[in-house]
Amino acid sequence: MKTHKIIIFTTLLLTITTVYGQTYEPLDLAKKICSKVTLPNIENYVAGEYEGKPNGKDLPDGSITKFTLLGQTDKTAVVGMTVLDSIGKGFDTYLHFEKDKSWKMTAFRGLAMTGLIEQIKIELENMTPQQVDEIIEKSKKNKNDDFEMFKSREDYNFQLGNTRLTLELDENIINHFLTNQAEFDRLKNLALIELEKEKVDEDRSLELIETSKPEFNKLFISSVATGGYELGNCINFLIGGMLDNSVGYFYIKDKKDLPEMNPNRIIMIREIANGWYIYKTT
Repeated sequence: MKTHKIIIFTTLLLTITTVYGQTYEPLDLAKKICSKVTLPNIENYVAGEYEGKPNGKDLPDGSITKFTLLGQTDKTAVVGMTVLDSIGKGFDTYLHFEKDKSWKMTAFRGLAMTGLIEQIKIELENMTPQQVDEIIEKSKKNKNDDFEMFKSREDYNFQLGNTRLTLELDENIINHFLTNQAEFDRLKNLALIELEKEKVDEDRSLELIETSKPEFNKLFISSVATGGYELGNCINFLIGGMLDNSVGYFYIKDKKDLPEMNPNRIIMIREIANGWYIYKTT
């Protein structure tokens, strides 16, 4: 009789698993959804705005995918997916998950509005030294504050490096930080000293170490600030982006103050080292 009950229970369990599908942790589920092999009953693993597309079937042939768990709580998780071609070129995306009874993917995100930045990067890359000098010379004669792409060789170098870094893979953005970590730490310490004399408004961003702009521009950082509703009391080293779609680094003293990731604002945060993180917003 006991054996008969076990057989019935096992059969019932197998039936439920077949109908409703297995349960997966976010990292495993991300790999399943973005596999070239269609995930059976994919509708059981998606919710919210994400309806199963894009998925692994939409990736270019020969693509290599790498997955990183960026964060997981009892109810939410974010997995980073890097998609590379055969020569190592690619892009980063961020898969957002929520848990009710089981984990489901709810949003697919990436840094948006990069087309114009790409165009500017290509234009800057294709300029000859003579063309750069001509634009600089023209800017010196500009008496009406008309728009100029750049006004000095340093400005040109900053804009070219900044657009390149904005569009880089996360791994390369992290490597740029690690290569220059001593200088980032020096500038961060200057910002912390300045903060001791300033009152921070939680609703408004406060620009920091503006007198050090030539120095952080050499790191391809657009601005250094703190405050505001996005990153709170983090020290924000903004690289760039378009409108609310931005990428940068931030420093935070205490992990308990770490901002939360969500698909509608801060789409990714990834720890680098010693209180430093890379982030992206949308």
